[in-house]
Amino acid sequence: MTAFARRHPSINFIFFVVVLLLTMMTEHPAIALLSLLIAVSFALCCVGGKRLLRQLRLIVPLMLLAAILNPLTSKLGETVLFRFPWGSVCTLEAVLYGVFAAIRLAAVLFWFVCWNSVITSDKFLYLFGGAFPSLSLTLCMGLRFVPRLLRRMREVSQTQKCLQPDKRGLRHAGRVVSVTVTWAFESAMDTANSMKSRGYGLRGRTAYSPYRFAAQDAVALAWIVLLGAAALTGRFSGWYAFEFYPTLNGEHGICTVISAACFGVLAAYPLISEGKEALSWRVLR
Repeated sequence: MTAFARRHPSINFIFFVVVLLLTMMTEHPAIALLSLLIAVSFALCCVGGKRLLRQLRLIVPLMLLAAILNPLTSKLGETVLFRFPWGSVCTLEAVLYGVFAAIRLAAVLFWFVCWNSVITSDKFLYLFGGAFPSLSLTLCMGLRFVPRLLRRMREVSQTQKCLQPDKRGLRHAGRVVSVTVTWAFESAMDTANSMKSRGYGLRGRTAYSPYRFAAQDAVALAWIVLLGAAALTGRFSGWYAFEFYPTLNGEHGICTVISAACFGVLAAYPLISEGKEALSWRVLR
């Protein structure tokens, strides 16, 4: 668990909401690239190298699709590079916008990888279980369902191969799916009965929570709010606006640099927390 993951769940939630909104709303390639680099670094701290490589198997094809699709479909831009066999033109602006879209998409996906690692199901229930008990429980179960289903499917497949090594093909796949679906239904019924017997969602029900809002959380909240407000001000004031069509044109003044620096420091807050804790541990040793 990283140092940032040990902060109060509300701090984790507010941080990811602000950073994701700024990343998705940005039109400047430098901001998108900065967000991607920080998100990859934080994801490496959260999930490790092996799991991050598995995530790349999904993210890299989506990046390539976004980068290739825009030049194929967009005819905007003044700098013509070449013509496709079907007569449509490929412009430099469309290619660069496709690369920018791929970088922004990858940044958002990597931030969601970090989200899944930091905001666990118990934190999600802590944040929204009181106001929306049914909805929060459904979302938590839905987010956990796909990974658990895939993991159980691999376990069932390996067991079937040990019991019946000669039988492969459609019958083997059908048996694996049947066993996995049966397990999923039984697990859902057990979970529903367990939550009902514990009085989940009843009015006046209380629950133990290990989370306490400490002074360090207050400092982190003030840090996130101030930097987030500065970055949002830059976004809505047009300080890091960038246009790809019809020609490349973007802001690059001192206000742009300050706003980008605020976003970079905000996005790097988990890495700063991790580095500060590692330095403190080294000094104490």
